[in-house]
Amino acid sequence: MQEKTFILSVLIQLFIASFSTFLVIGLTSFYDPTAMGDMEIEGTRVAVVGSEDDRLYHLLEENSANTFLYSEFQDAYTDFYERRMDAILIVPDGPPEGEEILNVEVYLPGSEITATLVSMQLKEPLEKFEQEVRGIRTGRLPGYSPIEINIIDRGLNTSSTYFEFIYVALLPLLVFTPAFISGGLIIDFITEEYERKTMELLLASPASLLEIVSGKILMAVAIVPLQSFAWILLLKMNWIRISNPFHILLVVTLTGLILVLLSSIIALNFRDRGVSQLLYSMILIFLFMVSYLFTNSPLNLVTRLSIESIGYLESGIWIFIYSLAVIALYVVMRVTVSKNTITFKR
Repeated sequence: MQEKTFILSVLIQLFIASFSTFLVIGLTSFYDPTAMGDMEIEGTRVAVVGSEDDRLYHLLEENSANTFLYSEFQDAYTDFYERRMDAILIVPDGPPEGEEILNVEVYLPGSEITATLVSMQLKEPLEKFEQEVRGIRTGRLPGYSPIEINIIDRGLNTSSTYFEFIYVALLPLLVFTPAFISGGLIIDFITEEYERKTMELLLASPASLLEIVSGKILMAVAIVPLQSFAWILLLKMNWIRISNPFHILLVVTLTGLILVLLSSIIALNFRDRGVSQLLYSMILIFLFMVSYLFTNSPLNLVTRLSIESIGYLESGIWIFIYSLAVIALYVVMRVTVSKNTITFKR
């Protein structure tokens, strides 16, 4: 409880996990507003400059758009400027059967999410209007015949933005954050003993330096699967289906071991909290960026396990590889501890 930074990070993660459903809708609307296209948008007001006989005006009404008809652009612009209207659409003068180019002018508010939402509402009627005009005018071309394309419907659908955000961003972020935090905690556990001159007192006890460091490592790693399990449980309470939870916890624990062992090696070599934390942060950022370049990096492996897109044999091979990395780092840590023990004896 004395680690205020750690407690604050836990509370932030708890908030994210508890309200993940609401956060998914809010965050995806910012980084991909088109994800809101299937939702009913109410309250947007569109000023249409034209007449009731215009085909585009009827298409807007058929699309259930909240339209207001204006005969003069100046009146529509006044209401738009005073925020009584969210957009202005100027209907082209010529008929669809004519030969002149039909220009549809649309005025939207700048730098606002309202502009994106309104443009999404206008997209369907504008596309219908374009198809109708194209169908009428291309039929007059000499020797014109449409190309028939035989598309086989295999029943495959692209994933939704919510699906991508939950399993590619939200889930890995939550379950791996404890591992990232543990890597920073072990640096504090070790360097504070050196900075406060208490390491000599600990070594005066029957415990060896290896036992002291190993105890700190076990303590830092123990919170990783416990906290990750809590986040997975909270996500399931938010009706988010997560497959292979125990395999995910194993991958997260191995990743936590890799980061904690790496951090302990750094702390034992530098014995300075600021330098060690800076170096750990640089390495962590590099590993985080590189992880998305590999198909079965820890982050991607958790995503694939959660949606059952990887077999047990393939996942087992990569878990074995990460286990070898843990063993290798543990050997390096023991060598580093041995060098520090010799230094203390001298």
